Amino acid sequence: MKELLTRNLDPVYDQYLAGRERDAVKAIQEFQERTEKSLLKFGRFTIPTFLKPHFIFPSQEKAVRSASAHVIGILNKVVDFCSRDTAFKDFYPLSREARELIDLDPGYRKNIVIARLDCLAEGDNLKIIEMNTGSPAGMGYADLLEQMFFETPELYEFFELHHIKRESRVEKLLEALLEAYREFGGGYETPNIAIVDWRSVRTRPEFEILREVFERKGFKTEIADPRDLRYKGKKLYCDDFRIDILYRRVVFGELVERLDEVSEMIRACRDRAVCMVNPFRSTLAGTKGAMSVLTNPAYDALFTEEENKVKRSYFPWTRRMRDAENFYGDRKIYLIDFLKDEKDTLVLKPSEGYGGKDVWIGAETKGEDWNVAIDRALKGDWVVQDFVPVPITTMPALANDRLDFLYKKITFSSFAFGEKMVQGFSRVGDESVIAVARNGGLIPCMGIEDITHR
Repeated sequence: MKELLTRNLDPVYDQYLAGRERDAVKAIQEFQERTEKSLLKFGRFTIPTFLKPHFIFPSQEKAVRSASAHVIGILNKVVDFCSRDTAFKDFYPLSREARELIDLDPGYRKNIVIARLDCLAEGDNLKIIEMNTGSPAGMGYADLLEQMFFETPELYEFFELHHIKRESRVEKLLEALLEAYREFGGGYETPNIAIVDWRSVRTRPEFEILREVFERKGFKTEIADPRDLRYKGKKLYCDDFRIDILYRRVVFGELVERLDEVSEMIRACRDRAVCMVNPFRSTLAGTKGAMSVLTNPAYDALFTEEENKVKRSYFPWTRRMRDAENFYGDRKIYLIDFLKDEKDTLVLKPSEGYGGKDVWIGAETKGEDWNVAIDRALKGDWVVQDFVPVPITTMPALANDRLDFLYKKITFSSFAFGEKMVQGFSRVGDESVIAVARNGGLIPCMGIEDITHR
């Protein structure tokens, strides 16, 4: 029984499908048809996926839960530093308008209510390579896929035999929204919720998934564009729909660029007439520049001994380009020479980028292209980071109506609501930079029930 709780189920799952090839082929064909008809869409296109979850066994889950709790606490502390201490404001070259939004009191204690930690996980070894604390996405897609997996008859036996458990990410999201609303002092027992983002965003199908769950739980929900919100009578509205909780999915930087178009939403937030989650200040923890603080020993005095141990364990060395010359271990470096000499061990990326855009992996980039990336990085707000190899897994597929297995690279994402970790999703692809926006595939993460505690 002990082996059941700790072993890697990936090869076991592959063997299970291979031993039932005819049923597996049928299941994959039907699964592909169902995904095409579902809300698993990014814009007009179906998100690639495979009929195989990313199994998280109990020891991994324990490590991720512990890491999440510590890391979210650390990130909340980073936001406090950067909000109060002028010495940290250089890390965030914000406009006056952006700084005013960051400084708004959200009406509740947490700087970060919803977070997603993007990781590389192999065995019990975990590295957090990016953090999304502004407007994390993906929990609806992951729930939809998990539901489809559990509704696949050919998988019933495997899931039951290996005690695969279910966990609703969207319900946990709703609980986090309601907890923030109660602390905010909201006066409605069943508050109205608005999911707010531009009407043109390609993740809009996921909002439909969220709305269905919220409304099934008894909370009226609208999907709204921030430009359509109106502030009247000390309440924020979308048409005649009163908004009590504003679940912000619109990216902070995009809001700042279009402040004149969203002035009524901003007024309502400034007056604390609506409970907005995440608060604007959460953005500070999600930049790659924040990881420069976390991995720089010059700032260790700001954290506890336990927090410093966590930082060293889970974060790869990261520096803003403007700081990198002074800190690599304790050595001063000549930056351009360093970037060229250590090319195969480094990654360059914008501090506030997302969706895998403009991420350059030295080991996978031609020399002349790497020089272009260096030039861009030196002129902008970029970071340099140690490259962490991306694990490889197998995914079932069809080749001439026969079962086949493809080798894919895989990254793992965990959600944290408050300081509680919730199973996330994994992205799979052929390149080391994997993102849905770059045609990466999406699969749900599934935990294994720890039957020793039943």
